[in-house]
Amino acid sequence: MNNNIIIILLFLFSTISFGQKKELKLAEKSIKSEDYSAAKQNILSAEKLINEMDAKTTVKFHYLKGLANYANGNSNLEEASIALENLNKVIDLESNSSNKLYTSKADELRIAMLNKFVDDSKNNLDNEDYKGAYLNLEMSYRISPADTLYLYNAALIATENSDFDIALSFYNELIDIGFTGITTNYYAIEKATGEEQAFQNPDQRSLFIKAGTHENPRDADMESVEIDVLRSMAAIYKNNKDYENAIIYLEKAKTIDDNDINIILLESNIRWEMGEVDNYEKLITKALEIDPNNVDLYFNLGVISSDKGDVDLAMSYYDKAIETDKSYKKAYLNAAALILQKESKIIEEMNSLGTSNADYNRYDELKIEREDLYKSAVPYLVSVYELDNKNISAVRTLRNIYSAIDDMDNYNKYKAIAAEIESGLD
Repeated sequence: MNNNIIIILLFLFSTISFGQKKELKLAEKSIKSEDYSAAKQNILSAEKLINEMDAKTTVKFHYLKGLANYANGNSNLEEASIALENLNKVIDLESNSSNKLYTSKADELRIAMLNKFVDDSKNNLDNEDYKGAYLNLEMSYRISPADTLYLYNAALIATENSDFDIALSFYNELIDIGFTGITTNYYAIEKATGEEQAFQNPDQRSLFIKAGTHENPRDADMESVEIDVLRSMAAIYKNNKDYENAIIYLEKAKTIDDNDINIILLESNIRWEMGEVDNYEKLITKALEIDPNNVDLYFNLGVISSDKGDVDLAMSYYDKAIETDKSYKKAYLNAAALILQKESKIIEEMNSLGTSNADYNRYDELKIEREDLYKSAVPYLVSVYELDNKNISAVRTLRNIYSAIDDMDNYNKYKAIAAEIESGLD
């Protein structure tokens, strides 16, 4: 009875083994004929028996599964991921084996895959297919984890494409692996062309120099981009209105460089959105110490000072913005508006006066004061018109001012200009 059981079991194992080999041979045949769909079906059938495979057959199974799913470069990204997973499995299974039958083949295929994904990412960028570009770069990194710049560039492109959740996952992975972006590039001059060429490593460069084709080797260290990663993450969290996490990553960035202008400006925007006006103002002031020609910062300080009721300080900031950039239209407009807002107080007092001689005298004083006010706003409004001759608001205000101060020549001039602009608005 026991002998019968043994015989049955042996027959069973023999049948299983035969089934495995049959399906794998069929898969191998289909791959050779480039019928990858059939190959995957054969692989699927064999996979049902994978627990019964011996070590050698298991390695072959994973190698063929990798080939079938990659389909000689005609796979989609999901299939390519399956292919890579299985090729890595081949290398892992044979890592401790003295007889590596498939490791070199798996490595060759991985290199071919890497080259394809890198090329595809470049083509994607050329065609403005940014999602395809960062997905192909991610695959490039999965194949070659030592080349962390692939993942970094994938993160940058995902950010630019507003795929923020994907970008965050890439950035977090970069942080987890301690990515800094610091690398060394290796160069040498090609004698025949006189042009500098890049090499993958110093050993490769040395071979060309020894061969006599290249000379003048040069190393160039790339700067750390760690602060850029942290800033990008903070910006994404800001975009998502997650100010708490945005500040967390900004604080990390500031430990690297607390005078980085981009970090300061980003934090200022976050503080503004959080309603922290005083902190915003402090940060803007600090930013101007670093970048004294930033016209937007002067303008923003002007707006804040105006909101606080400090008209003189606001005017000084608007004038500074204009001094920095003579074409900065917003500063001219706000300066004119700031001047003209004083008119209401003058008119209010004029309307409150009685009929006494003192009141008449005060009325005349206020009239002159109002005219002076109008005249001080004119240069700013004229500059707006010179920068933008379709600005109907500036033209109408100039028309009304010249009417109020009895300058009929200029009144008629801006009346005609206003009419011309208004006709184009209909």
